Amino acid sequence: MAVSALLLPRTLAAQPAPTPNPGYLVVVGKTTDRAKIATYAASLPPIYASLNGYYLAVGAPGRGISWIEGPWTDRSVIFAKFPTRACADAFWWGEAYRTAIRKRDNAGVFSVVAIEGAGPTPFEGAGAGFLIVMTGSTGKGAFEPDASERAVTSLVDGVKRSGGQLINSPGTGQFTPMEGDTLFDRFLVAAWPSLAARDAYLASADAAEAKRLRALAGISAVVSANGVPRNQAPTAVSPK
Repeated sequence: MAVSALLLPRTLAAQPAPTPNPGYLVVVGKTTDRAKIATYAASLPPIYASLNGYYLAVGAPGRGISWIEGPWTDRSVIFAKFPTRACADAFWWGEAYRTAIRKRDNAGVFSVVAIEGAGPTPFEGAGAGFLIVMTGSTGKGAFEPDASERAVTSLVDGVKRSGGQLINSPGTGQFTPMEGDTLFDRFLVAAWPSLAARDAYLASADAAEAKRLRALAGISAVVSANGVPRNQAPTAVSPK
């Protein structure tokens, strides 16, 4: 017994530290100057690489991006991953990116948020499917908060039933605005192992019910994004 007691602290100390949750950036943008955006995008790979960041999804409508709800039907999307939320912040506020971002001045309009993952990214890479759901209240009805909670529950349950998984916490305010204005109070990202699994969810009664509840809850914008290889070039977001 004494020997076991002596060994116990050492055994506990040998337990590996928990893996930090990844951090993500979600960028929704509309390009007004393609040449500037191309120059800007070409400068990004080494900055991402310096912090082990990379794209999970990147594209524009008709090229890996499909808007399901909301007014942003002409906007491109970037969904990027970093090892931790601190790395995402270091990327965004670091001197290298602060210099690079000047290259897209007056070249478009962008809304950017940072979110922290709720565990390891469940699915990624070419063939993975993502759904980014943004919701907010209009403040015009006392019923909106309840409808919002029901919409989230419906979404989470439907995603699980279809073989997907939520990447981040579904609570309100679980993100940080980095650029642009946002009317939303939730950013939820779901992932599936395949595009077919995600699209099956979108065609399901679960998805229809979640959409109905979001309409009662206030405002929403929902976009599906196709996963890309880890070495996907950032210029993919620039329209041809």
